[in-house]
Amino acid sequence: MTISAPIPDELADQAAFLTPYEQEQLWRAAVIMADSRGVLLRLAGVFGRRIEALRVSLAQTGERLGGSTWTGLVQRVQDAVEDTLWSSYRYATFGLEAVPQLARPKSPRSNPFHRLATTASGAASGFVGLPGVLFDIPFTTTTILRSIAQVARDSGEDLAEEDTRRACLQVLAFGGPGTEDDDAETGYWATRLGVNHLTVNLLISNAAGQFGVTLSEKFMAQAVPVAGALAGAALNYAFTEYYQNMARVHFCLRGLERRTGDPAAVRDCFGDMVRLARERRRVKRRQGKALPLKYLPREAR
Repeated sequence: MTISAPIPDELADQAAFLTPYEQEQLWRAAVIMADSRGVLLRLAGVFGRRIEALRVSLAQTGERLGGSTWTGLVQRVQDAVEDTLWSSYRYATFGLEAVPQLARPKSPRSNPFHRLATTASGAASGFVGLPGVLFDIPFTTTTILRSIAQVARDSGEDLAEEDTRRACLQVLAFGGPGTEDDDAETGYWATRLGVNHLTVNLLISNAAGQFGVTLSEKFMAQAVPVAGALAGAALNYAFTEYYQNMARVHFCLRGLERRTGDPAAVRDCFGDMVRLARERRRVKRRQGKALPLKYLPREAR
């Protein structure tokens, strides 16, 4: 269910350099950013705190048992992710033909199949415990990357272009859902600024480092056989949905920046929209209503 939530006149005036359709696109992206930590992502945050407590507990038993084991796990996961990213982009984009503008969807498709696939993979790997990680890492990484590529394709990006490949990898470099809600937007812009001028090999290493830490914590939560199946399924679903949403935001902003030729104005307007969407969400939560916001074009008020 949705509710009509028109932006205030002064904010609509600020976005006057955009067409009504572009305003709708930007508002939708702002709502996605504001709601980037859904119920499952909050669940992921709970797991993250428990994982950190487990890591500290292990470390207290000695460097050999705790710290070095954790460091080794993170490094092995990062290496596996980096190997996958080097080899999987071509596979991840296989069969994703360019969509003619007239046939392009109004907004990127939700790709529920990818969330179901990674959920099943997380459940299967969690059922057998840590050894299942060897299968889950490349499968989950490639599936999430393909989902990001589909969002890019639906947003009008050319997947054959090197710049699009870089943009897809940038999404993985944004980090995981553990970021505090109000810091998500700041982290997004900081990461974009930090990786914009990296070569592809450095970008892959950076993305593998960020994504690898995220996966390491997830795999610690599902390391216990059978009991880890539920954690693996829930967290895989949450992470896939999170990166799909971040891809929608990322490629929406890229498209608007190109079309307007004024990235600074797009960024400022987007930031104000995100703050407004967060405030309205907090109001609805205080009222006991957790309804998603829907943009109402100014002329339809």
